[in-house]
Amino acid sequence: MTVDLHAHLAMSLTPPLRPLSAGAARDRARAALIAAAGRLGNRHPETGGPRTSLDLLRAGGVRAVGSVLYSYFDEAIWSPRWHVRERLRHPKRRYHWAPPADGAFARLLRQLDLVERHVAADPGGAVVVRDATGLDAALASGRLAVVHAVEGAFHLGPDPTRIDDRVAQLARRGVAYLTVGHLFHKGVATVAPSWASIGDRRWERLWPQPSGPGLTGLGRAAITGCVRHGVAVDVTHLDARALAETFELLDELDPARAHPVLASHNAVRLGTMAYTLTPATVARIAERDGVVGVIASGPHLADGVPGPQDARGLIATHVAALAQITGSERHAAIGTDLGGFIRTAPGLEDAAALAALELSPAVAAGNALRLLRATFASRD
Repeated sequence: MTVDLHAHLAMSLTPPLRPLSAGAARDRARAALIAAAGRLGNRHPETGGPRTSLDLLRAGGVRAVGSVLYSYFDEAIWSPRWHVRERLRHPKRRYHWAPPADGAFARLLRQLDLVERHVAADPGGAVVVRDATGLDAALASGRLAVVHAVEGAFHLGPDPTRIDDRVAQLARRGVAYLTVGHLFHKGVATVAPSWASIGDRRWERLWPQPSGPGLTGLGRAAITGCVRHGVAVDVTHLDARALAETFELLDELDPARAHPVLASHNAVRLGTMAYTLTPATVARIAERDGVVGVIASGPHLADGVPGPQDARGLIATHVAALAQITGSERHAAIGTDLGGFIRTAPGLEDAAALAALELSPAVAAGNALRLLRATFASRD
C-alpha cells in the first residue's frame, strides 16, 4: 500500500461548459491551454497520456492520494493596471508578481467541484474523503481515498480579512493541507527557485524576490487560518526567509507544536538547489511530527548524488538522508508531484510505476496516514 501526498489529478480534467457562463467558458479555455502545454512537457513519453489518474494510481498500489487543486493562470497572470501603477510609484523596482485576484477563490472551488464529480463517476469506486472516519472506511473497503489539497495561498485572494473564512470553507470541504508559497511571490511569501530546467541563478535574475519580510500579511493570515481551522501547513516552495518566519509564527500560534506541518513534495538538500530542504528545515518539520513527501522530480533528487541512478535508488537515498537527520524513517513519505510539469526520475514516468518502489510500510503509507489523521483530528 502506498500514499501519494501530492499529485495533480485536476490538471488533466476538462471543466464542463454547462451551466453556460463566462466563468465556465474561461475555465474550459484555460484547461485547453494547460492540456496543450501538457502534450509538450507533462505527458508520459511513450503513451502520451497523463502521468497520474485514478486508474494509474490504483495500478501503482496507491490507496490514498493528496489531490492538488491549483489554478496556474491565477498565479502567472498579473494585472496591467496594477503593474503600471507600481512602475510609476517605484520605477527602480523589478516586479514579476501582482497581488492575488479575488476571483481565484471561486475558481478554486469550481476546480474542487470538478474533481469531486470526476471521482463520483469513477467506475473503480474511488471516493473523496473529508475526515478520518471516511479515510479509514475507504482504506478498509479497498477504495482509493482522494484527499483535497491546495497549492498556493494566493488562491485565497487579496483581502486578509476574508482569508480566515475561506480557509474555514476549505476545511469543511475536506482540504487537508495548504502549500503557502508556490512558483511566484504573489504578495504572499518569498519562494525558492523551483524550475530545475531554468536553474537557480537564472531564476533569480528573471524573478527576484522582493526585499523585506518573507511572509506578508496575506501569508501570515493564511497560516493563522490553517492553525485555527485544522488545515496542515505545507512549507514546500518557501525560501529561507519565509521558512524561518513560518516556523516562528507557528511557534507563536501553537507553542505545543501539535499542529501538523509537512513538505508535501520535496527532497533533502544533498547538492545546491535552493528548492530542496536543508537538514535544519527537516529537523523543524520533525519537531512537529511532520513528514517530507519525497518528490519524483529527477533533477531535484539527483542534485548532489554521485552517478546516474533510477528513481528507486534516488528515492532510497533521500529516505536514508531523512532518517539520518531525524533518527528514524518516521518523517519520510512519498509526494510525487506527478502531473505537475516535472521532469521525472528514470523509472517513475507515471503513477503506475510506484508499485516498483521498495519502501518500508511506514514510508510508503504509514507516515502520511498518520499526518492526515492528525490533520483531521485537529478539527475536532
